[in-house]
Amino acid sequence: MEKQSTPTGKPVGVRRKAAQRLASALRILTIPLVIVFYIAVLYYNLHESDRRSLTLKQDSPAADAVQVSLKIVNLDVARGEITARMRIRLTGKLAKDEFTPAVNLRFLVNAFQGPQRFELERGERVSPLTVVFPLVGEQNLYPFDTHEATLAFAATKPGQEAKPPPAPPAASEKPTSLLDRLKKLGETDADEPPPGQLKLVGKTELASRTQVPVSFDLSASIPGFKFDGEIVETGQEQVTGIQLKLRRANNVIVASLGIQLMMVLLALSMLAMVLFGTMKGKGSAIDPLYIAPVLIFGLPALRDTQPGVPPLGAFSDYLSYLWAEAIVAGCTIISIWTWIARHRSENETPAPDQEPVDEKKPSQGS
Repeated sequence: MEKQSTPTGKPVGVRRKAAQRLASALRILTIPLVIVFYIAVLYYNLHESDRRSLTLKQDSPAADAVQVSLKIVNLDVARGEITARMRIRLTGKLAKDEFTPAVNLRFLVNAFQGPQRFELERGERVSPLTVVFPLVGEQNLYPFDTHEATLAFAATKPGQEAKPPPAPPAASEKPTSLLDRLKKLGETDADEPPPGQLKLVGKTELASRTQVPVSFDLSASIPGFKFDGEIVETGQEQVTGIQLKLRRANNVIVASLGIQLMMVLLALSMLAMVLFGTMKGKGSAIDPLYIAPVLIFGLPALRDTQPGVPPLGAFSDYLSYLWAEAIVAGCTIISIWTWIARHRSENETPAPDQEPVDEKKPSQGS
């Protein structure tokens, strides 16, 4: 008996054995590849906090200064709040010791909630401060949402600093016109800071108090968020401003996209199962009903496992969850009505007429 051959001249059995060997080799290689991938993911996330954390520092050359240590301890993107714990230290003539002022100081912050002015009394130990700053962002773009926060603070002490008298105008300078002097006077008396800048200390306070140099060191590390920041201009001397920019951490983005892909694949698999059941025999139409109710109630729970996911209605829901839920619900309805239609057609099929029995026909035994 001759072996069947393919158009290339190789026997079918040889090609089948080669395919089996290749499949066995791939199965053997899959195990070490999965182990290597697993170890690589663990190693990558071992120092994940270093990639999402932020450290900023600004030193003041002045001997008499206020040093502020800030640590971001909490943030709530839904309420637009970012909370910082502040520890104040004093140097030079401002301090009796590191935490006790030698003069009455006033510390100002652009707080969102709570007091914006803290009185640091002379001779009293300074306690740590907890300040809530405003956070601005678009949470609806999860997991690609970004947020910004501006932290500004200043310190003043009693007494006005003596300023040197202005230098007399040079002989070569031309006298300014009345209109130019009025414009300069209007710019000097303007109370509003330039756009994008903050104003913590007003002219009334500067008339009786003197601003104190402020240095700071900031650390920010919240799981699930990546911090970036820079020192910004506030529009006033001796006023420190920090611009923080936040986004979701890389591991949060990967986890969210993976869960969204999982929901879509489950819904598409359910759709394929229903289409196959409606085209095949009568018993296959009811098989998807064993899985569909589980997915209808399981997809919302799967959606909520995304880290830090906002309430229903985010942009990511229109990409995956709402479509997946609609597909599964539609598949359930199709399966139910397909089963009803087939079951009804089964019941309405008339039974075949029985042949009449001829009583006069002699039996075979007679």
